[in-house]
Amino acid sequence: MVAPVDLAAVCESGEAAARRYILSKVDRSLIRSLEIAVSAERSGGNDFSVDVSIELDPVVDIDVEALADGAADAALSEIDLLMKGQRP
Repeated sequence: MVAPVDLAAVCESGEAAARRYILSKVDRSLIRSLEIAVSAERSGGNDFSVDVSIELDPVVDIDVEALADGAADAALSEIDLLMKGQRP
């Protein structure tokens, strides 16, 4: 099992991966608001969830929902890699 401190670090790494993904697609100056919430729940294992909320400047022509989904996927991929690396 992974210690709670480690789960917090894994969540932070997932959040950073989501942020990197978004910033690779959209210039920071065009982001009006960005909220990324990564949480872990221990119920028979470790379940992670990622919620991404983005508001962009109206001049940006991009599918915001697809961008949020891609960021969540990037976060979960990062979390998956970290969890696999921490298993004995």
